[in-house]
Amino acid sequence: MSIDLSKLPKPNIIEEVDFEEILAEIEADLVARFPQVAPVLQTESAIVKKLIQAYATREMLMRLRINDATRAVLAPLSSGADLDVIAARQGLQRLVVTPAVGTTPAVMESDDRFLIRYMASFDRQSAGSAGLYVSEAMKAWPQLHDVRVNGFQVHGRRGDTDIVIIGPAGAAPTEVERALVSAAVRAPGVKPEAVSVAVIAAKRVEYAVDMVLVVRDGPDASVVMQEAEARIRAAGDARTKIGEEIPPGYLVGAAFGPSIISVRDLAPVVIPPDPYSVPVLTSINLTVEAQ
Repeated sequence: MSIDLSKLPKPNIIEEVDFEEILAEIEADLVARFPQVAPVLQTESAIVKKLIQAYATREMLMRLRINDATRAVLAPLSSGADLDVIAARQGLQRLVVTPAVGTTPAVMESDDRFLIRYMASFDRQSAGSAGLYVSEAMKAWPQLHDVRVNGFQVHGRRGDTDIVIIGPAGAAPTEVERALVSAAVRAPGVKPEAVSVAVIAAKRVEYAVDMVLVVRDGPDASVVMQEAEARIRAAGDARTKIGEEIPPGYLVGAAFGPSIISVRDLAPVVIPPDPYSVPVLTSINLTVEAQ
């Protein structure tokens, strides 16, 4: 995808909703309309205060509802059925990742993945475009985690296109899975006749985390470690993308949280970006020291 949707600014129409600000606005409006109520607002009149608070609560809920309605019609911010309806404009449906079995419901394509296919679909009528390759690859293999299209500007070979793929959680694709993607991106109308297209499994760059968490005396060590591990895992998962990097201090920063004073990184990880590689976090080893 040509743009990073996560870095888009928040639309101006979506406002920050603060109950105390709304309450103050209502009180000020009430005094402006009926100056005689000003002394009442300074008293401890429970009935008046509860009435104003009730009105402020309804106003807050209404503003939140407007925010939600706005997100529902903007593709980068929508989710669930709202995203399904938006994608239908492009003739797209959410894919089934794992079919239903008995009483176990089907696992459907995630919102993030479906959004990528939707955005890529605007190029799908153009044979040889990156958007079409991405769209067809993701449709052919519903479990595909990430795909990158590398052309002349990346590898310097004219007429060649490398489509780099990786499976769920950074797993290497099997030959069957790679063949599915290859057949899809080499189909007539997808690949131009004069272009050579190769589907390549991304190189897994595995790394492990080994850190010491220095905490204040008192917090439960197991809870601190679980929370830190969850943050580190989320940070690692966010970078499990082809061409991503693990910059210096990235994982240490993710480890920090409440009660953690400092972090000693026993095995610092720095992985430069590579259009043919994907960083894969394999294990997390944390110990806690009380200060």
